[in-house]
Amino acid sequence: MAKLRQPGRSRPGGSVAGRYCPAGDSVRLDLVGGNGATSRVILPFDALSSLLRTLPKMLQAALDARFPDGSLRVVQWLGAWRLEQTDGDAGLILRLGTPDGFEVAFTLGRDDADRLGAALAATPAETIQCDKRRTH
Repeated sequence: MAKLRQPGRSRPGGSVAGRYCPAGDSVRLDLVGGNGATSRVILPFDALSSLLRTLPKMLQAALDARFPDGSLRVVQWLGAWRLEQTDGDAGLILRLGTPDGFEVAFTLGRDDADRLGAALAATPAETIQCDKRRTH
């Protein structure tokens, strides 16, 4: 059984603030380190999208390096979820959000939606156990 670990907000004195360009084609991240030094990074939309897909793997890899048995997972509390129908009945969009406003969305085809529904409806003894070791 995997153990859960919620990431901390930030290190003491460290923070990240973000702003988006009015045209929506880039974002600015202002990073403040524990020593008060500020760095600014401006990323185009596509680079930010790629970074958002990369960071969870990096965070999990760092956790795995600290705890080599691979049993810990970086998790967030689920605050809200929503299912939406895609245009043309091509599938569903599953939106998951945390209480503090982080949100991620997934497209589900009919087969994936059926399997997810069945897994959620199953009792804990019937759920599929995934291998606790992951590849990065």
